[in-house]
Amino acid sequence: MSTLLLQSPATAAEHRAVAAPSGDYCSPAEEFYGGGQYTYTRVQVCLNFGSSNQVIVRNSQTQYQWGGAWYYADNNYPARWNANGSVSKSGQSGNYATPNPVTQGSANGSASGGSPAALNGCGSYSVTMTFHQSGPYWNDSSNDINSGQRSYTISVPC
Repeated sequence: MSTLLLQSPATAAEHRAVAAPSGDYCSPAEEFYGGGQYTYTRVQVCLNFGSSNQVIVRNSQTQYQWGGAWYYADNNYPARWNANGSVSKSGQSGNYATPNPVTQGSANGSASGGSPAALNGCGSYSVTMTFHQSGPYWNDSSNDINSGQRSYTISVPC
């Protein structure tokens, strides 16, 4: 007679251990100047876990220089920007993109880049981002901010 050992199913607590705690997990913010150094902004990409997992791009301290002084973006002189990139973890990857353009009439703003399938719980994520901004105030493309492709590792605890 053989003995058959059955394993008990995983408990709810064991299932929750692989889920990411709700919240934002972000890259360091990076500073960018446009051509001629007449525009400036700080950009950060975040992985948001909660009711829906998504990539969020934050654009802050958005300013332009005119007459030797710096001014924040406003409704009269908004910044127009977009960001896109990829998210990968454990061999699974997906792309994200914010609306094009995001019109930002204040110093600080953010936009969702969507919910790539790779955004699926705790672990170490490889994230790329390419950011482009026109304005505020200066609309000539020679003054645009172009980040080039940036790469980050974002750790999400269990």
